[in-house]
Parts: sequence; C-alpha cells; structure tokens
Amino acid sequence: MTVVDLDSNDFDLPSKEELQPIIEVFKSMSDPTRMRIILTVAQGPITVSDIANKLDLSVSNVSHQLRLLKQERLVTGERLDKQIFYRLIDDHVIQIYSLTKAHIEEKNDKKSQ
Repeated sequence: MTVVDLDSNDFDLPSKEELQPIIEVFKSMSDPTRMRIILTVAQGPITVSDIANKLDLSVSNVSHQLRLLKQERLVTGERLDKQIFYRLIDDHVIQIYSLTKAHIEEKNDKKSQ
C-alpha cells in the first residue's frame, strides 16, 4: 500500500485509472443510507433484518445496499446456519469516516472563532 506523505509535497499525481477505484469507494460512502449501514455494521456482526429494524429500512433496500457495499469490498457476510451476519472487511472505512468527521468538526471550530 502506498501512503502519501503530504508534508513533503513530493508525490506523483495518480492517473485517472488509478483514481477510479478510490472514487468508487467514496461514491459508495457518499450515500446516506449506505453510510448508516456501514456505521451499523461497524458495531459488530449483524443480520440484514436487524440492520433493517435498527435503521427503519426495508429488508430489500438493506440487501440491495449491502450488495453494493460488498462489490466495493467494504463489507462481507458470513453464513451461520440460515442467516448471514455482515461485518466490515477492515477498519479502513471507519478511519475514513472518523478523519472526515474530525476535518468537518475542525473546520466548524475555526468558523466559530
């Protein structure tokens, strides 16, 4: 994995092809329903019906959104008996969320000063 050292200002700009998968992840996270599902799944393994109940969404809507999130490798499902329990593939998506939230809070703090 390549980490950009923003302090050096000496990094190569990625090509459009290299940016496309990154943009797709941000697109997935930009949908409010999908982001709420991500935050719910981040709390621990959970079934489609439990997500639907918790977020007041239809099971079919949650299933559709989970399929999109799985395509972007943000969530995965593990079958246990007759149910599938969804969880985040890793903590990177929560790190992106937390950094973005901190950025917004920092920006808002500066506005109020």
